[in-house]
Amino acid sequence: MRALLALLLFATTPALAQPEPPACLFPRGSAALDEPCLALLEQIARTSSGPITIRGFAQEQQGPRLDGLFSRRRAEAVAEELERLGVVPERLEITTPPAEPRDVHSRLDPHSRRVEIIPGN
Repeated sequence: MRALLALLLFATTPALAQPEPPACLFPRGSAALDEPCLALLEQIARTSSGPITIRGFAQEQQGPRLDGLFSRRRAEAVAEELERLGVVPERLEITTPPAEPRDVHSRLDPHSRRVEIIPGN
């Protein structure tokens, strides 16, 4: 009985939260890099020696095609800046997961308009 209780407790306890990856946030309809993003990319370019995954996200607003274009363009802007900072293109991998579902809060949440930068060492 005690083992079953421990198993149930383990199964219902959320896994230790992984820290959020570094990310650049974007205003609605924009792929422009702001100062905090530029500083983050400079730090990543200086300190990372392995592959870098760049994941572009967009809100579900304009339909899959346009949302995909926004997320791709944002990810490409980040990749271009990393290349300008000296990161060789072969180290960069760009991905664009499907747009995040639209709800009342997502339109206001800048985190749904982001590019995550995941450096490997």
